[in-house]
Amino acid sequence: MDDTQPTPTSVKKRGQLKIFFGYAAGVGKTYQMLEEAHQLQDRGIDVVVGYVEPLARPETLALVQGLERLPQTRQYKGMTVNEFDLPAALARHPQVLLVDELAHTNTDQTLHQKRYQDVEELLTAGISVYTTMNVQHLESLNDIVEGFTHIHVREKVPDDFFDQADAIKLVDLDPQDLLERLKMGKIYRPAMAKEAMQHFFTLKTLTSLREIALRRMTMRLATRKETTTENLLVCFSGSDTSKTVLRSAMQLAHAFSGNITALYISRHMAGEKPSAPVMENIKLAEKLGMHVTVLYGDQRAELIAEYAKNNHISKLILGAGSMSLFNRLRYRGSIVDQLNQSLPDVDKYVIPHLRPKHRRKRWQWPQVYWQDAVRTVAILAVCTGVGMAMSLFHIAVENIILIYILGVMFSALVTVGRIASTAAAIVAVALFNYFFTAPYGSLASSPDNLLTFAIMAVVGLVSGSWTTRLRRQAANEAQQAQRTQLLLNASHELEKAQDLADIFVIIGTHIQRLVNRDVFVYPRQAGKLGVPFQLPEASTDPLAPYFNANERAVAAWSLKNNQEAGWHTDTLPRSAGLYIPIGGTSAQLPVAVLGIAMQGTATIDFYTRNLLTSIIDTSVLAIQRVQEANEKKRVAELMHQETTRANLLRGISHDLRTPLTTISGNADMLVHQSDRLRPDQLHGLYQSIYNDAVWLTGMVENLLAMTRFTESKITIQREPELVTDIVGEALAHVNPRATQHVLKTDVSDDLLMVDTDAQLIVQVLINIVNNAIQYTPAGSHITVTARSERQHVLFTIENDGPHIPADEQKRLFDLFYSKHQETNQRHGMGIGLALCRTIIQAAGGKIGVHNIEPRGVAFYFTLPRYQQKKGE
Repeated sequence: MDDTQPTPTSVKKRGQLKIFFGYAAGVGKTYQMLEEAHQLQDRGIDVVVGYVEPLARPETLALVQGLERLPQTRQYKGMTVNEFDLPAALARHPQVLLVDELAHTNTDQTLHQKRYQDVEELLTAGISVYTTMNVQHLESLNDIVEGFTHIHVREKVPDDFFDQADAIKLVDLDPQDLLERLKMGKIYRPAMAKEAMQHFFTLKTLTSLREIALRRMTMRLATRKETTTENLLVCFSGSDTSKTVLRSAMQLAHAFSGNITALYISRHMAGEKPSAPVMENIKLAEKLGMHVTVLYGDQRAELIAEYAKNNHISKLILGAGSMSLFNRLRYRGSIVDQLNQSLPDVDKYVIPHLRPKHRRKRWQWPQVYWQDAVRTVAILAVCTGVGMAMSLFHIAVENIILIYILGVMFSALVTVGRIASTAAAIVAVALFNYFFTAPYGSLASSPDNLLTFAIMAVVGLVSGSWTTRLRRQAANEAQQAQRTQLLLNASHELEKAQDLADIFVIIGTHIQRLVNRDVFVYPRQAGKLGVPFQLPEASTDPLAPYFNANERAVAAWSLKNNQEAGWHTDTLPRSAGLYIPIGGTSAQLPVAVLGIAMQGTATIDFYTRNLLTSIIDTSVLAIQRVQEANEKKRVAELMHQETTRANLLRGISHDLRTPLTTISGNADMLVHQSDRLRPDQLHGLYQSIYNDAVWLTGMVENLLAMTRFTESKITIQREPELVTDIVGEALAHVNPRATQHVLKTDVSDDLLMVDTDAQLIVQVLINIVNNAIQYTPAGSHITVTARSERQHVLFTIENDGPHIPADEQKRLFDLFYSKHQETNQRHGMGIGLALCRTIIQAAGGKIGVHNIEPRGVAFYFTLPRYQQKKGE
């Protein structure tokens, strides 16, 4: 049975996974995997054997011949062991890699604890993997298999990893045939085969395992085609029996093709570390592929019902746990009875279970905090003192009883454990009996007082219990409100972030406050891990233990594989830091890796970890928004460049045609008719060719300059320059037609200096003066002045030509805008003044134009004035 057939040569970045699935050793999983490997090799696909179990059968080992094989023996603690070499496989990087025994636990766990985690890294690297596993190694089936085989399987594969496989091929063999193969010695050596037939390899066991494997494959094929899903909710606790409930719930989720959530209700305050059994069950639920949620409170039925209503739960799964008579009276029936009333439309499944005898928990004394004891003793001492003072004034003894009850309630408010308020109620009765009932100074008392003592104890216990519950509930609500506010604040700040650096600082700052640990960020640069930076609030300066080569390698792995790594994770757990990728998706690498300094920290509680993950998940939208904005900006810049190039080409084809035609025509007359022309006519042709050539030279220089500036930013090489030198250099290179005009200069101070790039400013002056020469009649006056104005120098180029209309003044410095475009008069391409504006703005100045009354136009621009620094 093969659900799909993956294509090893897929163009997907992630590799494809095919699992050869069986119910017992010897059915032929590895054999069929190797047969398909030879078929792939015959088709020209690069296939490599990464690992094959050394105990494989002779027929199976024969199929390894002809296939490239990676070394699988290595030294570990002075011993030679057979292990899969993950670094060698990644370095070889074949199209398809064969890795036997998916559920294997690695000997060296410095990188990964389980082999399926090695396979996950191979898939992320783009390597397709063929692997094998048996049904008893599937996490959700562990209890079922253990129930009839009485063998506890320790090596397990999470259901979510199994279900994400691109193809699963069921390798089936009749149990009778499998037993015959076992007897013939084709599976184990005779001694091992005889022992196996007495335990695991029995006809009944093999038949049951085969049925489970067939059912699991049938369920997978059915659910893959299912289009509708249901929402399932399973409730668990810290008991051992919850493992059975969780695994059974996962089987129901497969059967209904539903999404499943595991809910744990804690009576402790949010932020307190869950017990080890609870954390063990939480990890099991996560391995099964469930989404885990933790709620806090005492009213379990109400919390379950509220969560089910808010999340549209259609099926509820509970364990058949026992409930004391007191709790039944306290909660008005069992949890199932309460849920039947509050959730009548939700299907409920109660999973029966038996507590294993060998795992029976011994009763343990409740944890007592010495601070609670001190506070309780102090409160009761004060109550006794107040009672004695009241007795001196002959106040009724009933009021003293109220004082003790008040003390019990106050003890419940200021202590942590419920044991303190319970002890306070009992001790309060004893103190009242000893000091305030006859005979005084003795615990003996009249039988008439027994009812008073009993009522006093009950009232003290109940009031203390209620006070403790209300205090915890208030503390939980306050803490949850605080953390919810933290998440909202992070969301609001992320909405305002303008770039990735802002996002990293926002995420790091909030997580730093949440976990109370130093936080640092490795941004991705050129597809690799960049230079890390730590937040300003970091207590360690610098975080040297977390920036070494080993820690950086862990962060690089997290970036490459888009998975958490480091401290107390399944990957490189001995690292000092916890590394979490930010903004990664299945289609692209994360934009950064967040590092948390965890050295010396015991743990991060589950609720804080969920909130931390929520903050990072919230940042994904902000990252996508910033990336989309950057992409739009980049596209807009490319479009602008393309538009500029197109306009340049159109301008070149239009504006170069006239002068080139004139030059070629005049040159043709000189070549063919020079002997017939008078000297004055020859001079006119020479002058025309020269003028057109000069005009072309200036235009080409502006064209090249503007093209260069549109492709990259202008770099201003600032140096102190004399204004007189700049003006003189510019006027020496203006249009030769300047002789037809009256040019003047007026610099207020011969030692006046500017801090700028002289060559670029000379270009600006040439363009503006040539513009005045072109658009003013012969004999016009053109004056270049320079005056010092505080921190700047003002340059002004005035002429007494015609005014420029106001609407043209606004567009005069735009690229490709030219005056008199509606006429046939020769004009520039509209890049000279645009170039001037670009240069002046890059130099830190301003440029503009205005009319002069009664006649004339003044162009002006400013430049930073050079000021000598002290010591120069």
